[in-house]
Amino acid sequence: MTAIRTPDLQRALADYTGTLGFRCLQQVPGVWAWLTQGSLHLQLWAFGATPGRWERADPEVGRFQPEHHSVAVMRIHALHASVSRALRASGRSDRLDGEGLQLMPWGAWEFAFRDGDGHVIHCVDWGLVPVSVSARTGRAAGPSAGCA
Repeated sequence: MTAIRTPDLQRALADYTGTLGFRCLQQVPGVWAWLTQGSLHLQLWAFGATPGRWERADPEVGRFQPEHHSVAVMRIHALHASVSRALRASGRSDRLDGEGLQLMPWGAWEFAFRDGDGHVIHCVDWGLVPVSVSARTGRAAGPSAGCA
């Protein structure tokens, strides 16, 4: 599960559940929240939260910086539709990557969006393309394509 640090957990939680359409499954107020949207599961952690019993403070952490998070997901088409719909409904479609959902040359479906803190959430689905002809190239696709 991907952990994302935020300088304002309450505001970030409102952004994810309101603007991005996530559901909050569990939270410890002021410390962390567990969120889900389809097959995408995230943990939001307060940037200044006091470490728990098994954690140690990281001396390298001096100030907040948005990060790029690459997350493997399943059923990316439904996830993309859901996130896109939520962003359009909230008037924030500018936070969706301009390229949209793409089939990459290496066979993965990908798209990205930004949260309210500026983090980039890059979703990748390595599942097989469930069609016999690639929509991108017009050639046979799948594990047996080109095999004798």
